[in-house]
Amino acid sequence: MNFDDRPDFAKRLEQARKSRGFSTPKEAAERFGWVYETYIQHEQGIRGISRQSKKYADAFKVSEAWLLTGEGDSSRRVSSQDDILSLLKQIDGLAEQDIEIVLRIIMNSIRANAIEPEQSQPRDQSGSTTLPRAEKPLRQR
Repeated sequence: MNFDDRPDFAKRLEQARKSRGFSTPKEAAERFGWVYETYIQHEQGIRGISRQSKKYADAFKVSEAWLLTGEGDSSRRVSSQDDILSLLKQIDGLAEQDIEIVLRIIMNSIRANAIEPEQSQPRDQSGSTTLPRAEKPLRQR
């Protein structure tokens, strides 16, 4: 059994990195342009993170308060295409081409829901919403 005696903020920093889809500290540091040696010292608990906490929280999409103290909710709402893509990449067994398809479907749905209901769904003479007919799927060979 391994004993992890790092400070709690360091454990939360690692948890945030992994939940954002970065398997290694180096991968995250390179992606965000951080000095790797500094970042790894934060994740190992060698150095405190109070001055860097906001940038880490923003990058990993977690609450700064949670990262520093463990209080509150760790998660933030998924708010961008990059956030959605990161979540999809965490699904084991989902092929890259399937990720692109699912991402396109989600983004189209978000755009469609942003349109006023009167514009997005036609209504019949009684004022009820009419749904478009589903098209037959194309057969793949």
